[in-house]
Amino acid sequence: MDVSRELTQTKASTARPSACLIVMCGKPCSGKSSVVSKLSERLRAPAPDGANAEVTIVDEASVNAGARNEAYENAAKEKMTRGALRSACDRILHAQGPCVILDSLNAIKGFRYELWCAARAAAARYCVVYVDASDERVAQMNDEAGESAYDETILRDLCFRFEHPIANNRWDSPLFTFRPGLDAPGHEADLYDALCAHVRGDSSNTTKQARTLVPNKATQNSPLSGTNLRYEMDRAAQDVVETIMSAQQSNGGSCCSVYGFGEGMPTLRCARVLTLAELRRRKRDFLQLASKSLKTTTHEGVKRLFIDELQRGLAA
Repeated sequence: MDVSRELTQTKASTARPSACLIVMCGKPCSGKSSVVSKLSERLRAPAPDGANAEVTIVDEASVNAGARNEAYENAAKEKMTRGALRSACDRILHAQGPCVILDSLNAIKGFRYELWCAARAAAARYCVVYVDASDERVAQMNDEAGESAYDETILRDLCFRFEHPIANNRWDSPLFTFRPGLDAPGHEADLYDALCAHVRGDSSNTTKQARTLVPNKATQNSPLSGTNLRYEMDRAAQDVVETIMSAQQSNGGSCCSVYGFGEGMPTLRCARVLTLAELRRRKRDFLQLASKSLKTTTHEGVKRLFIDELQRGLAA
């Protein structure tokens, strides 16, 4: 576990110039994962200039959101799932890059706007890939999914609340639309070629949407002051500790298994009670290392790092 390396990586305020966020969008069981599989295979293959893209796929399984029905069984679980997905994309864009594919429903336009802001804050390119499928095809594909199928009630609710992407919206642009079973093979191949060119930053693509997004004040958090950095870091970590203790107290002193820390923050999963003494010890160890590695960051950034460090420590 090399915490200092990750903390050092997060000091950068922008991602690598070639970073790109690809947001999949579509109803449940519409065929998004099949498109992701083909797209990632093409991106990883050498381009004509000999270069290939590094691709990271983020989905519900990668953020430990649980099975499909568990991740979307109610509004609270769905909100936690979206927060974990957004946090993972934000972290990878800033620390690793260059290409992140978010393989999820992304059905809410407000959530796609948040992802667009995250890409802009990371100075990354951005696009939305919409897999358009009818309700009849979705129901058929769900029946064929076997044990991983959505519950009928949850599937119907997700399809009803789905908000179609609109190419005129900046957070839905550029928009690439696939229609499984309806697209001609040649048209589908052209879409994959256009997507690969967008991700690689093909200079021949001069559309405004294809250019790298530029961060502005609306997408940048104010950094912590250098004069009281340790105090601000301690306060951010203490917020995490108090949230955990409050959740356990509300649960009658028992563990909550999943702890949420608000929109945009990762969740913490733990199968046992966390004592105040243990949390204070882990916070002390984190601050000792972080204070040597971080020169400036944000309150939210410190919270995110501390939650991630807690999760790694508990898993170990």
